[in-house]
Amino acid sequence: MFQIFIFSETKELRQMHHQDLLNIALSDASFIINENNLLSYDWTNQQINIDKTTVSDSDQKRLLSDAYFVVVFNQQPIIAGKRILEFSPISYAYPVLSILANSYQPNQPIQYALRNNSLGVNQAPYPFLNADPVIAEAVKNHLRQLGKLVE
Repeated sequence: MFQIFIFSETKELRQMHHQDLLNIALSDASFIINENNLLSYDWTNQQINIDKTTVSDSDQKRLLSDAYFVVVFNQQPIIAGKRILEFSPISYAYPVLSILANSYQPNQPIQYALRNNSLGVNQAPYPFLNADPVIAEAVKNHLRQLGKLVE
């Protein structure tokens, strides 16, 4: 199972090292993006498209604000970092889920770009952010089996 746990920004989370998020209590998440919410996962661009129709208006607001995230695969946290707006003036030198500008359009999915950092130095194609190739391939195959992988 592929999930993204979203945690509202708190003082405690701001003070944590991003790797410590891999050990956070997942039950504290303010929202969980699950496979039912997922429209597609573009592997080359590491872009995640979320179906707005599966999310309430109040939860959409949670999905479009600054927060922290943990990507979980088969109940194992595999990537953690900060969720930011695409044109955020603040830089982070660790994984980010960048909320793409089209996400705010009424008939567009919520679009996240998973990046190694927010410094804008990466060029497509983007790598999957868990360095273990076995985990990356397992996630890719799982999304392919779901029919949600764009290659």
